[in-house]
Amino acid sequence: MRHALAFTAGALAVLALPSAASAQASDRLNPVIAVQEKGLPIFGIAHPAIVRRGPGGPPGGRGGPGGPPGAPPAGAQNGAPNGAPPAGAPAPAPLPPIVLSDVAKETVGYTRADFLFTSAANETFYRYLDEIRKAGGSARTHPFSSKIGIWHEDPARAQQVVIRQLNAGLVNISAEEVSSADEVRDVLKAMRFASAGGTRPDTGLAAAAAYWGLTVDQYKQRADVWPLNKRGELFLSVIIESKEGVARAREIAAVPGVGQIFAGYGTLGGVYRDDPAGRERAAQQILAACKEYKVPCGFPVNNPAEMEQRMKEGWTVFIMQRRDDNGFAAVETGRKMSGR
Repeated sequence: MRHALAFTAGALAVLALPSAASAQASDRLNPVIAVQEKGLPIFGIAHPAIVRRGPGGPPGGRGGPGGPPGAPPAGAQNGAPNGAPPAGAPAPAPLPPIVLSDVAKETVGYTRADFLFTSAANETFYRYLDEIRKAGGSARTHPFSSKIGIWHEDPARAQQVVIRQLNAGLVNISAEEVSSADEVRDVLKAMRFASAGGTRPDTGLAAAAAYWGLTVDQYKQRADVWPLNKRGELFLSVIIESKEGVARAREIAAVPGVGQIFAGYGTLGGVYRDDPAGRERAAQQILAACKEYKVPCGFPVNNPAEMEQRMKEGWTVFIMQRRDDNGFAAVETGRKMSGR
């Protein structure tokens, strides 16, 4: 799952978005948690790509086959499908600058998903979040999730990523390649304020509060980890995508505070190279652990057929990794099957 998503300026991480009115009616700020508390499936999709597009380039959010969301087809240059111009031809005009406000308007205009996600956030992405707020979006209507990397490879760096992403207003942290229960507990501690027994500083919260539509003091009261704190509005997603993690799926699922568990099916394809049956057994082992401990279990799907198959198996959280017609249709299929 580490390599599954990308956007040119820094890939972003889960859908019919519940309306702000419905979230307010339940006093729940985070619509993803509001839906999960009802036992209903969750649908997430990549945000529009933040890329430069020349004349003839793809419309916002529609990528070439196999490419990142919104990106031109492989080999295209400045919107030209055939790559570099022939010898002697004039050089193509420079691509226009990225207009983040336009990307934000497209984001806010799509309301059929529960959350949006990225693989990694950068400074351009954080400015994009501010443009979403200006366009009328918020954590109530367009909650965001992002990955933090592999915690056990560099805990200090991953902890700083957690702080930066939560302080920008994200509602969900996705921990990659989790392989033990202790690792889950470490990430949960990093998400909680120092004043609540965690390691997250109680400062630098203005941007997050603004995206949530709260004062800083109000944000501090609500920005705790659900379901450890039943009124918390943050949650942790754990991605299992290694043989070690699969073997320990039950102990990982048993940790109090896990909000979701995902099968990193793309990465597992490399782990179980030339063994598709083993890969599928691993996914089903993860699903069984989720069911045993009543943790919502996630799977990446990219078209209606995959949605139908995996929903019938019992998966309840779905990520559409490409923002294209198949991804949108998968969301609609899932909503219809679940009565949402």
